[in-house]
Amino acid sequence: MPTAIPSVSKQLTEDQILNSISKNYSQVAKFLFNFHMEWLRGSYQAFQDHDKFIIIQYLVHKTLNFLSANFIKLNFDSYYSKNQLEIANFNIVDVGRELNITKETTRRKILELEKIGAIIRDKKKIILNRTAFNFQKPNKTIVNVSYLLSKISENLSKNGDLDKKLSSENIELHMRKNFTHCWKLFYEMQLPLVQNWKKVFNDVETWHIWGVIATQKSFRSTNTKLLSREQYVEDALKYPGLGINAMSVAELTGIPRATVVRKLNGLLKKKFISVDEKKLYTPKKTELKIFSETNKKGTHLLATFFCRIINLIQTN
Repeated sequence: MPTAIPSVSKQLTEDQILNSISKNYSQVAKFLFNFHMEWLRGSYQAFQDHDKFIIIQYLVHKTLNFLSANFIKLNFDSYYSKNQLEIANFNIVDVGRELNITKETTRRKILELEKIGAIIRDKKKIILNRTAFNFQKPNKTIVNVSYLLSKISENLSKNGDLDKKLSSENIELHMRKNFTHCWKLFYEMQLPLVQNWKKVFNDVETWHIWGVIATQKSFRSTNTKLLSREQYVEDALKYPGLGINAMSVAELTGIPRATVVRKLNGLLKKKFISVDEKKLYTPKKTELKIFSETNKKGTHLLATFFCRIINLIQTN
């Protein structure tokens, strides 16, 4: 039976998805922000340290690149069937440079990961020990990505770019079936996105804390107007929304309150946030424009990832 060749005309472009997200930003913003905050909370919970988790993700991405380069595609269960995962050509300098972490800090965090049994080092080779931790399995992230993609596909369908909305169940099924390929694409989106925000805040914890403060408007808003990304930012500048106290930030991030208070003080000094007489923190209105540019870069990365996954589903 001959293999059917997918129709090129049915393939989505990144511009179509980017335009859909930008025009309907107020509808998808809550889901986008929730995805980012859920991912950050999960990354911190793994080791009580964002950088350690991201180092692990960077190393896993190297194995996915190797599989892709050798035309090997594994489903979720097959990929996680082994207790250990070997990563060759390990270099501390490369890890630190690509993740914007100093060489000394990178070495220290890798030694700490080794000490708790998450990794095993053998000269320049490193082995991820899955028997010690279950942190590598992105079960919740796949569910969240699938749900977010389904919401994006709903707007694409309304615009006539897709024949119909894709269900989150169907998206999750395809991602698990083509796991190593899809998760390679995910890391190509997520790792640069995190690094872009890290350049603004200097560390991921501070971005996480600021993000929880900044997203309170989206989570609590009753505004049902359809706004573009530019209009949404302008609206946020005028109406920053309700504030949030340090205890609530600690609860939502999973970061200890003492660390949260220290990071909040740093954000206040940089004038990234404001605090009122009730000790409620809100984003600084004048600084939202600066963050808008980083958000724009992140939206482009997301659009590229969404485009690749939707097209994969369309051609299967």
